[in-house]
Amino acid sequence: MFKNYLVTTYRNLFRNKINTIINITGLTVSIACCVFIYVFVRHEKTFDSFHANADRIYRIVSDDKNTQGASYQGYVSFPVAKALRNDFPNLETVTQVYVNNTAVVSINDASTTRKVFEEKEMTFADEYFLKTFDYPVLAGQKTGLLASPDEVVLTRELADRFFGKEFKNSFDKLIGKTLTINKSNYKISAILENIPRNTNVTFKMLLPFKDFARNNTKLVENWKDNYSESYTFVTVPTNYRTRQFEADLVNFKNKYLDRESAQRTTFHAQPLSKVHTEEKYGGTYYATPSILIIAFVCMGIIVLLTACINFINLATAQSFKRAKEVGIRKVLGSNKWQLMLQFMGETFILILIASVAGLLLADQFLSAFNNYLSFIVDLGLHIDSTIIIFLAGLSILVTFLAGYYPARSMTNFAPIKALKHTITGRNTGLSSRFSLRKILVVTQFTVSQVLVFGTIIVATQMKHFYTQDLGFKKEGILTVEIPENNPQKRDLFRNHLLSQAQVGDVSFNSGPPTSASNSYSEFRRKDAPQTEKVGVERKFVDHHYIPTYNIKLIAGRNLEEADKVAIGDTSKKYNVVVNKKAVNVLGYANAAQALNQTIIVNEKDEATIVGVTDNFYNVSLQKEIDPCLLFYGTNWVPMAAIKTNTGSISTLLPFVKQKWEELYPDQVFKSLSLTDYFKYKAFYVLEDIMYQGFKIFALLSIIIGCLGLYGLVSFLAIQRQKEIGIRKVLGASVQGIVYMFSKEFVILVIIAFLLAAPLGYMAMSAWLQTFANRISISPFYFVIAFLLSLIVACCTVGFKAIAAALANPVKSLRTE
Repeated sequence: MFKNYLVTTYRNLFRNKINTIINITGLTVSIACCVFIYVFVRHEKTFDSFHANADRIYRIVSDDKNTQGASYQGYVSFPVAKALRNDFPNLETVTQVYVNNTAVVSINDASTTRKVFEEKEMTFADEYFLKTFDYPVLAGQKTGLLASPDEVVLTRELADRFFGKEFKNSFDKLIGKTLTINKSNYKISAILENIPRNTNVTFKMLLPFKDFARNNTKLVENWKDNYSESYTFVTVPTNYRTRQFEADLVNFKNKYLDRESAQRTTFHAQPLSKVHTEEKYGGTYYATPSILIIAFVCMGIIVLLTACINFINLATAQSFKRAKEVGIRKVLGSNKWQLMLQFMGETFILILIASVAGLLLADQFLSAFNNYLSFIVDLGLHIDSTIIIFLAGLSILVTFLAGYYPARSMTNFAPIKALKHTITGRNTGLSSRFSLRKILVVTQFTVSQVLVFGTIIVATQMKHFYTQDLGFKKEGILTVEIPENNPQKRDLFRNHLLSQAQVGDVSFNSGPPTSASNSYSEFRRKDAPQTEKVGVERKFVDHHYIPTYNIKLIAGRNLEEADKVAIGDTSKKYNVVVNKKAVNVLGYANAAQALNQTIIVNEKDEATIVGVTDNFYNVSLQKEIDPCLLFYGTNWVPMAAIKTNTGSISTLLPFVKQKWEELYPDQVFKSLSLTDYFKYKAFYVLEDIMYQGFKIFALLSIIIGCLGLYGLVSFLAIQRQKEIGIRKVLGASVQGIVYMFSKEFVILVIIAFLLAAPLGYMAMSAWLQTFANRISISPFYFVIAFLLSLIVACCTVGFKAIAAALANPVKSLRTE
């Protein structure tokens, strides 16, 4: 019996090649999407789950309330970790890290020439870090790592990169070797296995936090300033009451913070499992909000259901050709369940083929995704038990969803009607005013139009991000990192650059106006109480900063050489330029009124406002502009901004690199145009992922929808073959027959639009509300989505309808 079923299945698949190809194509694409989404979601939801104590590790975060509202920070000041160890001895570990640092590594080996490398994933970690998190040690000491300020821990990847293949799998020979990192010497104490991408603390090299502390004494003892790359994690004992721990953190903050700061600040313990998906506090590099993961899952389900709908349509259309087969089998004694088993088996074989092809296609999807977002993710299709179980479960589910209705429909055929060829659309539930066929078409096009509408909205919002006037010039600006705090070298570098006619100006500063890493302080009017102080971003700049970036000065003057203040100056009185938002926050009526007013910064410095700029975006456009203070500081200016007169960076770059290397021969030259800086600093990475997702899934939904329409029109052409022949004999034109086929589908597309418009509007309005700077939804976007769906539907229907209309009527009528 089973051999007979297999032979019949084989014959049916090859007898109807077009339908088989359409079904396999649709199912392959949908299964590939589901596998891709599964790998993506598994990657996002399993961050740091490989640590043995992952369920007992928490990140210390803080809420800060002020007159502007509340801000949520995933980081705390440096002294918090040490204080937690002292005040909570029952905690198993307390560790702090300072991540995303850049290192220049030199290797001086007697047997080789000197090698210089740049490493962008260097992290400072204390001796408790590798006791908190589990990373396999391949070579070197297993315990006590990072306790000494002069040791370094490398990953396998860096060990191979630094020392080549000769030490591969014999890393013990590297232990004790000396590396020169940022001009200081460190001995290799251990080699770790490569760090997975799905971890909140990414690194390829670990330096001791003690080394950072001895070079930044004031910083690590400062309770007032928080740095966005500094994180504190704790491991609580088994069965620990975290609610009580958070309650105890109230007394903790009251003990170490001043009264006013303690009233505004609340410390929380955030579970490690939520660090990557709780957007409120942000991830350690980026956070993927749960809503984005849900959106991807929904898109996958939609594409899968669309493919199943197509299969139902095509299988039902084919049921008329197989009616006689069903009738014969029933007459010969086959029962309903045997026929169900046969038809469901045929479906399963198709889906099995599609699953294998979908797995291969998913691997290509993942490779393309990795190439596009290589600086964020590294997703791989590793065939393990979870993938096999997921694919097996998906295959069974799709077999039931796609195969059950056609199988049930065909097994219900009456033998007499089947043998007399009197099966009609009504027998399959496809020929009534509210038939399944119409419901499926409306569903498909509703989904397609919602996705197309979403793609248009997200694309327009992304374009708005990249084309919006930021309040400064970003075109024709080259940013170059300055590795040393040497004023003489900086001045010499500037003079070399200004000797070129292409260079308009050069500014040394702590970062561009819109920066991925900002330094925040607090300020207030001198005549205001301490309770009215608010957060302000401080930028360390020079007097070339405002003209280099073309920032508009609306009152007062620019900073001058006389305003320069060195860190450590005991006077703590200096001049500053603020933006218009700072003027409003301070409560001045206008920019002119703020001039020459004294403000208190960090409750210790007095600053006089000498100038006011127009507002410029110092944060991404997802957020409101922050108050900003431009301070002429000379100690923290790690970046040069070079303004070109011609706007052509490529022609200037070789000269800049040459002069830079003459001044810093032992360092690695690093530069970016300001437009590339916005791209590689991942300002809008989540929005970009969502845009790519909408674009891809909308395209797939339309393609699969077209396949479904083709199947439905094929069904109608078969069902109405003789009607078409009679109409042609009686004089009907090709245009008239095409219109007869198309008008019903146009009406269905219109009904789908009436459903899709409110659904799409509600969904995208909710999404846009998450941005402080957003576009408005235009009716034009709905028109585009509708017309696109209508054109696609008409082209698909028209192709098959024209073929049916051009068919020879003699062939369809000769049996009458």
